[in-house]
Amino acid sequence: MSNSVTNRLFSGKSEKIGTQFVDFFRKPGALKDVEAYLNQTKDHCYGNHEKWIKEKTVFTGYTGGPALLAEGENVLIIGNHNSFDVTQYKEDPAKAGMSMIHILGIPKKGIFNGVSLNHNTVSVIDETIDLFKDKWETPDFRQKVLDYQKLAITNRTSTESLARLNEELDPRPALDAGDEAISHWKELEAGIHSLKFDDFTFGLHLWPDHSVGHLHLHIIATPDWCRKYSTFKHDEKTKDALEVCNFVRGLSRV
Repeated sequence: MSNSVTNRLFSGKSEKIGTQFVDFFRKPGALKDVEAYLNQTKDHCYGNHEKWIKEKTVFTGYTGGPALLAEGENVLIIGNHNSFDVTQYKEDPAKAGMSMIHILGIPKKGIFNGVSLNHNTVSVIDETIDLFKDKWETPDFRQKVLDYQKLAITNRTSTESLARLNEELDPRPALDAGDEAISHWKELEAGIHSLKFDDFTFGLHLWPDHSVGHLHLHIIATPDWCRKYSTFKHDEKTKDALEVCNFVRGLSRV
């Protein structure tokens, strides 16, 4: 089903994708480190390169919790802990999500990043997209997504309020930002069930542009009304996931 994806907002970056793959595998020990993370090899000494592979991340061996939205045989779909609303990130708008619906797909196995995909592992991208397509057709799943987007807003509000109280500052600006974000969330509540699978695109942040050193697919609603309160700071570095898959499959044929 992933070959039916028509929304390719971040495509046209094949040259940059190739450069990032080459740069990654030029690092000493890259292949061994990839294999050690995949196999969770004990006592492996990972390289010390920029934003490199570590033994554990917040997604390594992820078992669920309130962020878990759907589960497949080899992949999970989880909520993004970041709010979609730049209003709540005045100190750094780039920390906000990229859309009112910006959720993540992660493999259960230890796959470091898109640059470590090969012909044996690249199918996790297809499986994640297929799982999302299947689940998006169900109202219960859309409601789960909606509820988690609201939770991300309220969690951000609570964090900001606590930080300001600890600094003996007026907590009201954080609360006002939360109220504004909730008013924006209500627009999502009114329109989420009108969104179709074709309204979504699928992106990867290839090393060293990633935030977490475990492969995560960015699932993003692209209509203008879904992105008007969100950050565009990551658009340039976001690579179309299927373009990355095509690159990997091309390598496997060489």
